[in-house]
Formats: sequence, structure tokens, C-alpha cells
Amino acid sequence: MEKKTKRRFDWSRLFVTVLGTAIGVALTFIVSGILERRSKAQAQRLTAIMVIHDIDNSVEIMKNMKAEEERNGELLRSALKQRDHLEGMPFDSLYSVLSILAASHSDFNFDTSKEKIFNSDLDTWQNLGNMAFLDNAQNFYHYRKRAQDDMNESTVWERPLPNEEYMQLIMGSGWVTEEEFAAILQPFLEEKLHENRVVYYINVSSSRLDYLTQLIDYWTGLNDENKFLMGISDRELEDYVNNINKKGVFLNRSRLLGHWVLNVGDQTNEYDFHSDRGYDFSSDYAPAFVKSMFFSGKLKIRFSYRGKWAFQGDSLVLTPDFNTTDVIVDPSALVPEENMQDSLDAWVIRYREQSINNFKEKADKGEKYTVKPLLDSSHDKMEWTEPDGKVRYLKRKEE
Repeated sequence: MEKKTKRRFDWSRLFVTVLGTAIGVALTFIVSGILERRSKAQAQRLTAIMVIHDIDNSVEIMKNMKAEEERNGELLRSALKQRDHLEGMPFDSLYSVLSILAASHSDFNFDTSKEKIFNSDLDTWQNLGNMAFLDNAQNFYHYRKRAQDDMNESTVWERPLPNEEYMQLIMGSGWVTEEEFAAILQPFLEEKLHENRVVYYINVSSSRLDYLTQLIDYWTGLNDENKFLMGISDRELEDYVNNINKKGVFLNRSRLLGHWVLNVGDQTNEYDFHSDRGYDFSSDYAPAFVKSMFFSGKLKIRFSYRGKWAFQGDSLVLTPDFNTTDVIVDPSALVPEENMQDSLDAWVIRYREQSINNFKEKADKGEKYTVKPLLDSSHDKMEWTEPDGKVRYLKRKEE
């Protein structure tokens, strides 16, 4: 009878297995910890770049405001010097003076979305590892809020012409030509430029400039220090900006062709882009209600002209041919004042002729319109970013 061999438990194999498992688990924790710390470090660095970019943007806003204040101050001082005889001032300058003095419809506000992200992510900013940077960021947001409050509440920044008075002038004038409105505007401004509140606003332009200059210098120096403290390069900032701005697909010839519609208030603009690099433009304008000495009611106007389009880098350049302009004035929804039908008819003819002449005067100046276009994923919506940063959205019109 065969003797059974007694099986022995292989402790060495068990030890190797347990050791391998332990090492695997340890490596998993180590790798996970490394990845977590790396991810955390990347999030913290991204937060720092976000704050630095936010400060750069605020500095740029202040620079634009300063440049605008310099232009406005020069024009207002010129108007103040000749306030007793404004008849020599061009209509564009008269209207600009009115617009500068008129109160805005809303308060000035900075975009605080980045600030809210920074303040809400306590784990990230508490572990950024540089207290000087944190102090700078908190100081910046504190003083930016104070600057915003100053611009909305201080008498130095308060526009002297109440919005109600401005609207009364505009609506009371009705739909008139530039010459007719200039005749109304000139005595109005001559009177306003003698009021103490208006004179004060013009005289403290230098105070506004000094304030903006101090903010620009302070925030610029603060951010230069931030970039040094956190080791943020210009390339990193550029990559960040390119990444946050990447929200559409680039436009090409085939995607542009067709009919596009842009709605702006009471105005509807339409562009029809052709394969021969030409385009047709039309604009239908129908304000809700107008009133003048001749009529009241709803006025409908249509402007149209042709032009050429071209791509230059990532920009779309439109070159209108204002010599092709046509203007249609529809008075069918206007009600003439008593015994004013003949005056209304004459006004319609004069307004059309004046409008066409104004466009043809532009033809000699060779005006061009440049925008940076992007399409959404459906290719049926187009974003236009204008040189001043203003953004418009167009929709493709089904034929």
C-alpha cells in the first residue's frame, strides 16, 4: 500500500503573494497621492493665473476709461470756452457733448465672476503657498469694489444731465434731420454750459484722470509682483486666454455664404454673402413711436447697399459701396398733425434725400468694417467681435 505524501503549505509563496499585494496597494496609494497632489497644484496654479488675468483685464478697462476721459475732457473744455456761441461747432461735436453730459442708464460694474470663484474655493487659495500673493489678490478685490462704488456714488463721477431731461429733449425733438436737431441742441447746450453743476463736472475731469492713473499704476505694480511671486510667464497667461476664449469654430468661405440676420433693438440688419465675394446689406428700422412737429406714429425705414467681403487672417473685412445705397421711407403708419400733411410729405422726401447723401459722403472715405467671426457647432449662429470688444450674434436665415 502506497504511502500518501503529506502536502506542505507553501508559506514562501503566500509571503510573496502578500508582499506583492501590499506593494501593489502601496504603489496605488503613492501614485494616487502623486496624481492628486499634481492635480491640486495645477488647480492652485490655474487659480493664480485666473486672478492675475482678472487684474490685467481690470487695468485694461481703466486704461480705456482714461483714454475716453481724456477725449471727453478736451471736447467739454472746448465747448465751455465757446458756450456763448456754439453755432460754429459741428453737429457731431454737439451731439457728443450732449451724450457725455447725460447720465447713463445703469451703474458701472466690474465683472466679479473670477472674484467669486477665488473667494469660494477656500481649499485652493489657502494652500496656494504664498501669503504675499494672497494679500495682493485680496487687496485688489477690496480696492476694486471701492473704485466701483466711487464711480457710481461720488459727485466727481456723476453726470450732470439727468436721464429724464435727456430723454425729454430727444423725444420732444421728434424725427428730424441733423440740421433741425442741431438748431434745437445748440441753445439747449448753451444754457446747460452755464449751469454750475455742468461746469463743475467739466472742471473735475482732471480729478477723474488722476484717480484712474493711480488705479492703473497701483494695480499694474501689484500684478507685476504677483507674476514674479508665482512664477507666471507671459506664455502661460496667453495659453489661459486662448483657452477661455476658445468657444467656437473658425469661419471659412463655405460656412460664410448665405443669409445672416442681426437684431439690434428696433433694427434688423441682414447680410447676404455671395460666392463672388460680394454681399448685399439691408437694415429695417422701425422705432416703436416717434413724435415731431409734423407727425406722430410709427416710422418705417429701410437702408440697403452692396459691398465686398474678404478674409484677412482670422478677421472678416466688409467694404461697403455706399454709392449703391437706397433708402425707403414708409410713412403709412404716421399721423400728420393738423394741417401738416404737406409738411409731412415734404419731410419724407427730404429725409430720404439727406440719408442717401450722407451715405454717399461716406463713400469717399473708404470705410471698412472688421470683425473677428466664430461659428457655433451647428454653423447656424455666428459671433462677431468688433475692434472695441463689443460682441454681436447673427443667425443664419433659412431661404
